[in-house]
Amino acid sequence: MKVTKKIFSIGIAFVLLGFVLFVVFTAAAPAISATLHALSTTTSTPPPGEVIPLKPISGLTSLNADVNIQVNGLINGERAQGDLNAVLTSNDQKKSQVTITGDLLGDIAAQVGGSLVGLFTPSKVDLYKVPEGTFIVIKGLFPVCIKTKTTQSTKQLDDLSPQSLLGMLTGSEVARGKYIGDATLNGVPVKHYVINGDAFLDAAKKSRDPKLKAFANGLWSAEDADLYVDAKGGYPVAFSGSYSGAYEPLKFEGDFNIQIQLTGINSNTAVKLPSSCNNPISP
Repeated sequence: MKVTKKIFSIGIAFVLLGFVLFVVFTAAAPAISATLHALSTTTSTPPPGEVIPLKPISGLTSLNADVNIQVNGLINGERAQGDLNAVLTSNDQKKSQVTITGDLLGDIAAQVGGSLVGLFTPSKVDLYKVPEGTFIVIKGLFPVCIKTKTTQSTKQLDDLSPQSLLGMLTGSEVARGKYIGDATLNGVPVKHYVINGDAFLDAAKKSRDPKLKAFANGLWSAEDADLYVDAKGGYPVAFSGSYSGAYEPLKFEGDFNIQIQLTGINSNTAVKLPSSCNNPISP
């Protein structure tokens, strides 16, 4: 009889324990279900892809390249839609020229070239860097040459140059993607890669390059970008990417697209100051 009562007591205990566990699990089920759902639907950063084998353009002694930036948004809080073009020529004599044109040139002339540039309405702005110094030439009704005293006054123009942008957007920390196939670009055999926009943004925000990190932190999103690499030389020869967010060199906020194309490698094109710089203005 004592054994029977003991077994009966143990059975009652198990029944009670099962009932308690059922009540606890039933109460917690919505939270557990929500947690599992959240884990299953969390969007993770996609894998960055394979390392894209390319040589940095910083190792080139001379370079010719074009940049086109198309924007749709606000510049300094004012509605802006249009484009900006930059053409770079550099050589092994430590001389370079960047020619800026486009719809937005008048809107940003003052902020990219200093307050003195803002006094003019340019159709073209040239930035020269030569052993004699740094010069800005504004072409309006007549050309005006300004010799700058500090690099800060030309920093934003430098940031818009093909060399600066291509170096930043195809740096080793973000040059990862999917190989699409072989192609021909302007008669040159190239390898075509696609860089995942989300993976680029994630890597750029963790970059050790302060310029790249600042660029990424200003963005809301990045679309997949196309990168073309010279099949023989291994240099990036073309890039096209679209972004949404803020772009500091233009004081811009909205949607913008950046297209870069190398038009000459080690061609060593001559760079010569125009005659208007014989007697430049000093701000």
